[in-house]
Amino acid sequence: MESVSDSTIAHKAERLANGAVNSFLDSVEDLTNALKDIDSPDIARVRTKVKLALMAAQSAASDAASQIGGQARHIGKRTDGFVRDNPWQVIGVAAVVGLAVGLVVGRRS
Repeated sequence: MESVSDSTIAHKAERLANGAVNSFLDSVEDLTNALKDIDSPDIARVRTKVKLALMAAQSAASDAASQIGGQARHIGKRTDGFVRDNPWQVIGVAAVVGLAVGLVVGRRS
């Protein structure tokens, strides 16, 4: 069963991967649409190549986002399993990290 945190992490990873790539792909698509009124054979050939590359990039971005989401879910499940199997070790590590951060922050003040 997938916990809420696993799905939240996967969703955030997918949004992060899609955000920048989709913005770039939208810009390229806007550029090709702006060039559609120019009747040069060279421009038409380049526009066709760009449209094919754009479709391939969109497909690759979608595949990458789903793969990142799957990896995030897998990592979340492994972390959850480790914490459930070793609660006292996790509490000890968290205490040591908290103490170290407290010392560093205390010395800077």
